[in-house]
Formats: sequence, structure tokens, C-alpha cells
Amino acid sequence: MPKTTIASPRLDLPVLTWGALEALIAGDRQALEDATGARFPEPLTAPPLMEDALPFFRDLVRDGTAGAFGPFLLILRESGEAIGSAGFTGGPNDEGSVLMGYSVYPAFQGRGFASEAARALAGWVLAQPGIRQVRATIPPDHVASQRVAAHAGLHRTDRTETDEDVGLVEVWESG
Repeated sequence: MPKTTIASPRLDLPVLTWGALEALIAGDRQALEDATGARFPEPLTAPPLMEDALPFFRDLVRDGTAGAFGPFLLILRESGEAIGSAGFTGGPNDEGSVLMGYSVYPAFQGRGFASEAARALAGWVLAQPGIRQVRATIPPDHVASQRVAAHAGLHRTDRTETDEDVGLVEVWESG
């Protein structure tokens, strides 16, 4: 799949490459900013709750199975600042469903950026061949993430799952 960049009213969302993810893991600001064309906050860290997931996404991108169904960087178009990441944990499952997640650096939270990015990503992915549904799994007490999912067109189901990292999560789905 070709390199994809999705645009929303205030954001550009390019696919994160293997090189960019490797640079972020290594803490190599120069390589990361060269790879993405974005400026990252000080100190250089992954967006909240993403640190442990970076090797997973790097490997997903490296083995080529993700295509454009991996992580995207959220870049504030006006300033060129990296404000977070969002995306998918790989291509669709057998039912045509993809799992979406999102995270915004603290300095940019509360301004609707996660909702804008999630809405743009959900709209884009649902237009891709073979995709019938977007899912998100959210801890029951994470109200901000629930609002983001709702703004992206997802609805809480009556199902829960257990996430090995965060425990009980609610399942949200499009459609």
C-alpha cells in the first residue's frame, strides 16, 4: 500500500514509518524529525500510554503486514508540531474489523485533536476495501477516550474484554 497521509481540518496524519518508530524508540530526535518532518515536544517521549506499544508497531510496520493499517502521527498543520499518534493495530480481521487507538501529548489534550484525528481515521478506514467496522477498547473509567470514540462514530456495546495491560475494557464499535 502506498504511503498514506490523511488530512483533517487542523491535522495532517502521515503513516509512521519503520525508521520513524525506530528513531522514537531510540530517542534519536534528529532522525525522528528528519523522518517525519515534524517537531516533537521536549523531552522526547512517546505519546501517553504508547511507550510499551512502540516495538509492536515497529515490528508491524517492518514485516509489511500493516500497510496503512498501522500507526499515524498527528501533526498540527499550523505549527508542524507532533501532537500525538493514532491508528490501527493491523489490517482487518476475518469479519472486516480493525482496532483503533489514539493518544495525544498532554500539552495538546482537551482541544479536540484526538476526536478530530479519530473521526478522520475512522472515515478513511471505512472507505477501504474489506473494512466493515472500526473497534476501540476503552477502560470503563476513561471518559475522555469514550468521548473521542463517540465523536468518531463508535458506540459502546454491552461487551467487555480483558486487556493484558490495562485490565477490563469496554468494546466500542462503528455501525
